[in-house]
Amino acid sequence: MKILQGIRAGKRRCDNGIKIILRRVSIFKRLNSSFLLLILTTAIFLTFFSFYKYSDEISDNIDRYASLLVQNVKMKIQDSLEAYETEALAFYDNSQVIAALQENAALAREGVDPENDRYARNRYSVENRLYNMRRNQRYIVNIQFVSPTEQYRMVEGSGFTRGGLIKDMEKFYQSDFYLLPQEKKGYPVWIDSQEQTWTFYKNEQSIYGLGNIVTLCVAVYGPIDKDFLGVLIMNIDLKAFSGAMEGYESYRDGNAFLVGRDGVLLSYNPSIQAPAFPKESHLYELMEKEKSGITEEKIDGKKVLIAFERVSGTGMFVTYFADMDVLFAGTHHIRNLCILVLLITVVACFVISYYVTVSISDPVKELVEVMQETGGGKWTARYPNSGNDELTVLGERFNEMADKTDQLIEQVYRSEIRRQEISISWKNAQLSALLMQINPHFLYNTLDIIRWEAMYEAGGESRVTQMIEKFSQLCRMGMCAGGTTITLKEGIEHAKTYLEVLNFRHTEKIGLEIKCEAQENRLYMPQFILQPIMENSVIHGFEDGSHGFSIRIRAFCREEKLLLYVQDNGKGMDEQELELLRESMERTETEEGSIGLANVHQRIRLFYGEEYGLRINSRAEFGTEVEISLPVRYQSENMEGNREE
Repeated sequence: MKILQGIRAGKRRCDNGIKIILRRVSIFKRLNSSFLLLILTTAIFLTFFSFYKYSDEISDNIDRYASLLVQNVKMKIQDSLEAYETEALAFYDNSQVIAALQENAALAREGVDPENDRYARNRYSVENRLYNMRRNQRYIVNIQFVSPTEQYRMVEGSGFTRGGLIKDMEKFYQSDFYLLPQEKKGYPVWIDSQEQTWTFYKNEQSIYGLGNIVTLCVAVYGPIDKDFLGVLIMNIDLKAFSGAMEGYESYRDGNAFLVGRDGVLLSYNPSIQAPAFPKESHLYELMEKEKSGITEEKIDGKKVLIAFERVSGTGMFVTYFADMDVLFAGTHHIRNLCILVLLITVVACFVISYYVTVSISDPVKELVEVMQETGGGKWTARYPNSGNDELTVLGERFNEMADKTDQLIEQVYRSEIRRQEISISWKNAQLSALLMQINPHFLYNTLDIIRWEAMYEAGGESRVTQMIEKFSQLCRMGMCAGGTTITLKEGIEHAKTYLEVLNFRHTEKIGLEIKCEAQENRLYMPQFILQPIMENSVIHGFEDGSHGFSIRIRAFCREEKLLLYVQDNGKGMDEQELELLRESMERTETEEGSIGLANVHQRIRLFYGEEYGLRINSRAEFGTEVEISLPVRYQSENMEGNREE
């Protein structure tokens, strides 16, 4: 207890000491210094904190977007590679070709002359198949099949030889093009090395080999004995992968490359300003080790962001190179802008703090002078009304003593006027309420008098008296229900009566089919929600016609919802009309007095919530269906009262 008392006493002494020190300085200096210190500290902290957080966020986003870019481009390239692999593996599906290869292999072992008719027929079958495979793919430059004894080239149906060839077969048999597919036991092998250029030639007269290609090699085996028959070679133009960057034109701050072991195979949207792929091999070795990732390297003295992703099943990588200074140019601009804003803030804070301080210190001085005059006996002294702050309130205490009587009289006078205005407004509201009750009764009674007069004139019931009776029933239904909800059965009866009134205009009646699968005597629904929908069907769907037209109403419960479907067989709406109608229903503003679809939709949503309302489906020439979604309610509710609350 003594310790707590000692702490409290120390705190009081500390507080008093600080106050004494501060009060040795004028109010102007105290306020000005404190404002500047607090505002500048906060401004500097927020400026640099926001800048560094923004920079970190930009850096993370750049890494993420660059990674997504190479991943998506890799997936597109991989899809293209799989398409060619599927085409190569389809070579197995032709049993005639496989049989021809097996037979030629057997004939070769027996020493049969390759010019033998049987051997030649088999050879033609294989080479024509290669030609047909080439016709189905745009970017396949050359397809060959190399057996242990010879190479098969593409041949047209007319016997004309197409495609490239291998000039040095002995060297080919010792190359990866022939050996790696055998090691993979029939799995596809992709080779992108420079050896392609001096291995495959367009024709026998060509001096230079095929360029800008990547080669797919697949070892082919007998389907039963698994004997090695040879290697299927497919030379594919690198242009096949040029469309992989489509949709990523916004990544123009950097360069994207398809890279192989020997360097760049393909450039996407090349930019002179962006970094190029370096000639050093250490970068490829890094990528081959990591498989995928993002790193930063210094290339030609510049800090470069490098994102890379290996194309599965190949030695190729999709890479993205971007200059970090270019990527963060916007960040540096923001940094400079933040410093400029900070300087402007410092100046503005100084000006604001000066005037705020003066607005406090000067009124204090004036108040002191007035008190001194009053203390000297000058009771007529008044504090000038120069503001609305606390100091002004303190100074105006002198003026309030003299003016208090007038203020009290003014307040009593205004209070009495306000009381009378409220009383008059209340009486007017009561009168309006009585009139609103009288109008429906008056209309119903007047219609009943007209009906009896018409029956007297016609000598009994007539079409006019029936029409008046039905309309009176509608008026009576609305008058009885008021703003409360009604039973489902009453709602359906209202709809029947409403259609009967509409049918008085037509010789051939509009049909009405009702199928209720809910408890119509127990469930409650808002009144007058079926009539606007039926009116919409008659006016817009039937175009005021009646021949062959009908309306179908279906009601049932599902998952604590009461669902009503109103379907007509009218002209329906096309997609554009339907979309415009749906948009108009979602607008909260409706014309005053409107009882259309938008009004019904908004009434339901305002009373029950956003998950309920109308949903419209329609097809031109097939009619329109309106779904009404309501919550299941087993007692009546006052919609007008709830809305006012």
